[in-house]
Amino acid sequence: MKLNKSMIEAFTEVVRGINTIENLALAMRKSPNRTVEIIKDLENEGFLNKRTDYSIKGSRKIIELANTYPAVKLKEIIFEYPTILGDVLSDSKLLFLAALSEDWMTTAVASDLSLVSKYMIERYRKMLKDRGLIIQKKELYTLNEKAWPSVKDFLMAYRNYSAIRGNVKWKYQDDVLFEVDNAELMQGSVTGLYSYKNYGVKVRVISALCLLPKKKLSKEEIFIHSLFEVNDPRTLHLALTFYIKNKLNYKKVLPLAMKYGKYTMFQNLISLLKTKQDRIKLDNLPEFDRKDFIRIAHMYGVKDV
Repeated sequence: MKLNKSMIEAFTEVVRGINTIENLALAMRKSPNRTVEIIKDLENEGFLNKRTDYSIKGSRKIIELANTYPAVKLKEIIFEYPTILGDVLSDSKLLFLAALSEDWMTTAVASDLSLVSKYMIERYRKMLKDRGLIIQKKELYTLNEKAWPSVKDFLMAYRNYSAIRGNVKWKYQDDVLFEVDNAELMQGSVTGLYSYKNYGVKVRVISALCLLPKKKLSKEEIFIHSLFEVNDPRTLHLALTFYIKNKLNYKKVLPLAMKYGKYTMFQNLISLLKTKQDRIKLDNLPEFDRKDFIRIAHMYGVKDV
């Protein structure tokens, strides 16, 4: 995510109807060479396209909006919230807000994820809060999606934009977690339910999660990645079993849950380990069935549940 003020200005001018490099350079008061660089950056980020129009004389390169979800959403914001674009949705502020766009996290985790220094975050944290873009709960922050739904949609679309062959589950800059249903498409580090078998919980799966760039994954990371696959009682009970069997450390898992936008889901999952109810449905989780959970846990040698 490299959107800066110059890129936003160029995109806005194209939205308003400018479609040649020459006219865009004049409107932005920049040299043609610098304008070409900005256009190239917007192409690489999925916001603009160039095409050749042979029906016109002179320079035949036409600039137009890309047919991508991030481009559509940024165009909507230009008309809905024009005053926040350059001030908020660019440079390090954009990276910080994108980090907070999925769920609650601390500024420390946001700094580690976005690579924006804690000093810089502290400089504009109050401003973003005063403008209602972020909300606070004790030491945790998240994007105020109720007040700014279009901003939420744009940030998620921009974050997850990728040409990768697979279903993107989570992405931030070059790190991408994606799902494939064909072994030939696997790349990077295989993770999630597919990798449970390496830690004593063998699961039959029809798809697999992969993480790029490739790296050695901890059991805590594999667990958090698997939460993207928890979509029914069976997978919920398997995740709980994996957590107990491998004696995962709550304090090690928590920052990973924040990083991957699974803070609320993880906290609710921990609540299930403490509940005495036979059946319960918590936000972001399938229904918990104690009898079925005990059955699955016993299958993997987890008795004390």
